[in-house]
Amino acid sequence: MNIGLLIAGGVGERMKMNVPKQFLEVEGKPVIMYTLESFQRCKAIDAIAVVCLKGWEDDLRKWADEFGITKLKYITEGGSTGMESLRNGMNMLRENCNDDDIIIIHDAVRPLVSCDIINKNIEAVEKHGTAITSLPATEAILFSSPEEHTDDGAESGKVIDRDNIIKTQTPQSLRLSKFVWAHEEAIKRGITNTVATCTLLIELGEKVHVVWGDEMNFKITTSEHISLLKAYLKLREEIDS
Repeated sequence: MNIGLLIAGGVGERMKMNVPKQFLEVEGKPVIMYTLESFQRCKAIDAIAVVCLKGWEDDLRKWADEFGITKLKYITEGGSTGMESLRNGMNMLRENCNDDDIIIIHDAVRPLVSCDIINKNIEAVEKHGTAITSLPATEAILFSSPEEHTDDGAESGKVIDRDNIIKTQTPQSLRLSKFVWAHEEAIKRGITNTVATCTLLIELGEKVHVVWGDEMNFKITTSEHISLLKAYLKLREEIDS
């Protein structure tokens, strides 16, 4: 089976809003529902699981019923950190799924992920064992240490070759057995602060396989991203009408 695992356990402190960003209503629908619809539409996805911020589980089930998300099968509580949320999701899947199942881990606040990206992740896991959605860096990249940051900006005296830089997105995918192994190894080695599957695997000495994403697969972190999502949805409605 191919299982989408959406991580929706964060409180969204950077947005400085009363409602966590994954549950913000945009054009009459919570952000997470657009993400769920992306996985619902993808024929290769057999089931969806969500790591949900505590206290929002009933709302999630209600919205899933309202918007016809029939593939949503599993919900578990988020953790106090990103890594703990990933581990909670892993434990939930270990209880309900098979070792060979492919787990497509995705930020709930990347609502515009395409079926093409999801399919490329699945194909890459089948061929290479892992899949990390990424983009090549296109801007000039400067190095700046935290000590060089100031209230009005930062200082830098070093350019990093952008040809050597890849920016990660999600999905990040692997088989359940590898997912379990990675978190068990992290516990043994005292790794506690990794928030992404790709960085955890690399810390454990593994190589990861990169598949290319796209710019529309952006992560909602600021109010400007909400405006961008609204613009895209309006354009999509015009195209479909």
